[in-house]
Amino acid sequence: MNEKILVIDDSPTLRKLLRFYLKKRGYSVNEANNGEAGLQAIAREMFDLIILDMNMPVKGGLEVLETLKKDKKYFSIPILILSADKEEESKAAGIAFGASYYLTKPFKPEEVIARIEDILAERRKSVK
Repeated sequence: MNEKILVIDDSPTLRKLLRFYLKKRGYSVNEANNGEAGLQAIAREMFDLIILDMNMPVKGGLEVLETLKKDKKYFSIPILILSADKEEESKAAGIAFGASYYLTKPFKPEEVIARIEDILAERRKSVK
């Protein structure tokens, strides 16, 4: 497996939790604590999936999502949004901007892992 996942979230606790569960499943995990740092990480290295928070300092999730989906180099990277924002408008905006899926916080780690595995399985099929 060894697929690479980037977690962009301003919560160190959440990043630590996701890193623990993802590494346990065999994924390689990188982290960024805000949108700008996330974009810098993506410019240095390609990822198989990005987990993105919507409400962060420096650059918010929608700005990061819009930047990535406008660039042909990054357009096909699936993005899973994890956000505390439960408003339907926010969910719709995330999907409209190109996110693969939108989950709200709090969440069960097993649900996030299951969704990640579904998204990556779809990606593997489309790459073949």
